[in-house]
Amino acid sequence: MNFQIPDTDQLGRFTVTALRELGLEASAEYDRLLTEFRTAPENASDEALDYMEDLLTFTTSIDEEIGSRANRANRLAGHITKADTEPEPTPEETPAPVTAGANVPEITTTATQAQVEFTTSTTPSVAQVAASTTQTVTETPSEPEDEMAGAKFTLIAAPDVGFAAGSELKTWKDVAQAFVNRSAGYRGSTSVQQHPVAQVRRDFPDEFSMLEHDSDEQLKIKFDGLRDEKRLEGGSLLAGVGWCAPSETIYTTCSQVTIDGILSVPEIGARRGGIRHNTGIEFDSIFGAGTGFNILTEAQVIADTVKTCVAIPCPSFVDDRLKVAVLCLTGDILQNRGYPEFVSEFVQGAIAVQAHNVNRQIIADIVAASTAVSLAGEPFLSDGSVVSNVMSGVELAVVDIKYRLRLQRSATIEIVLPFWLKAQMRADWIRRNGPMDPDLADSQIEAMFRTRGANVQWVYDWLDAFSGVSGGMGADTPVTALPTALQFLAYPAGTWVVARQDVIRLDSIYDSTNITTNKVTQLFMEDGFRAMQFCPLSRVYSMTICPNGATGAQREVDCVTP
Repeated sequence: MNFQIPDTDQLGRFTVTALRELGLEASAEYDRLLTEFRTAPENASDEALDYMEDLLTFTTSIDEEIGSRANRANRLAGHITKADTEPEPTPEETPAPVTAGANVPEITTTATQAQVEFTTSTTPSVAQVAASTTQTVTETPSEPEDEMAGAKFTLIAAPDVGFAAGSELKTWKDVAQAFVNRSAGYRGSTSVQQHPVAQVRRDFPDEFSMLEHDSDEQLKIKFDGLRDEKRLEGGSLLAGVGWCAPSETIYTTCSQVTIDGILSVPEIGARRGGIRHNTGIEFDSIFGAGTGFNILTEAQVIADTVKTCVAIPCPSFVDDRLKVAVLCLTGDILQNRGYPEFVSEFVQGAIAVQAHNVNRQIIADIVAASTAVSLAGEPFLSDGSVVSNVMSGVELAVVDIKYRLRLQRSATIEIVLPFWLKAQMRADWIRRNGPMDPDLADSQIEAMFRTRGANVQWVYDWLDAFSGVSGGMGADTPVTALPTALQFLAYPAGTWVVARQDVIRLDSIYDSTNITTNKVTQLFMEDGFRAMQFCPLSRVYSMTICPNGATGAQREVDCVTP
């Protein structure tokens, strides 16, 4: 046997790095034997099979040892932090005893590898599972779970990846390590080797799933609840050494990619690759028919004037099939073994980038399906001021949509804006004349929108360099001025729903083409999604803005003569 299994009673003598190396070697030996016995099962002796089982037991023991150490470290960090944050009593004071039921101060601990429970207020997407896993964890009582709180999801380990098969991977760093473990066992086979590494399993509650036994009425109740707007939420320094010693290497990697700025819409699981639905009823499709709504004078009633009727139409259906987002990363087997920290960081960053890629496509699909409205006339043309134009334009959209659909007057309209607009609004605000608060804080901006019945989302991946705008925000060449061409989306809450695939597959592939270059397909990920319009009205408004700071006393605003 190529690998001598150490005594598990002695694991405490090894460092975490050494334990992981042992795990990789044990996993590689197991994979080697498994490949050999698949092609030559007659070689699988009882002794060899016992050895394979001992290898699996050993890798599990390593996981338990590392997990136990992490748990002890977290517990110790909690005690240290608590001791550091509690003020020492002065000589005149005596700390009051803590009695049962008393309020205990909140304890904040910083974990080296946070144990993240993947729970979201909406159905999870690639964006939500790509969140950073090194963060400050605050131990606070959990809130009661809302009946419509959405889906939970878990990361499940596949066999032979250095983690117990079927066990939950706590973080994306564990996923990246699983890829490293899986690819470490690849040898020079000429056949394609594709192995599952992990699954992101979306656990949809019944409220977010289309079940086989659901009646049409039950499906209607689910979608109505899904689209109900009431559910929406209103280191280290190195000293100079002059003794000819080589420089010390820091192997950590700076990765600043996050999944902030992702559009939030209601989501539902699509178990059969798509959803068939109609797009709802618009007010004028009933009222605008011109018949059926009879108001008669007494004379007409006496004269038996014929009353007209409205024929109830059959709605047309839309079959929305899922699109597939694919992410493929090619890595080097030797790099996996020699620099796993960088591989792990890169994989996490790539998954976050894929989340923005999907977000860009969803926003683009919504924009393409929305009715275009240009606010290029008066009073917007002569106004030009950012704050004035934006607030007036948004309220115009809100009021018009409410009139069009005869919505409840207190209803809010979803408004989607590019994140850079906040900076443009402040640039305009600070140039105004007269004494005022020059800051225009985010809270003030949000309050102005709320007053106008708008629920605003500030997003990335739209009207910027990464969404195709030449020289846009975030381009290689730094911009020297904020954009003056603005668009914003406006639609009633629940108009757009995103269908998601139940499971995100994460695979590792090794084929004959990669053998010659010692490469391996580090990550192959597929995820299905589709933006679906469930209600009839969605608009995208365009306007030109200018941060000139002009106020009403400084300019003359032209209005169109009726």
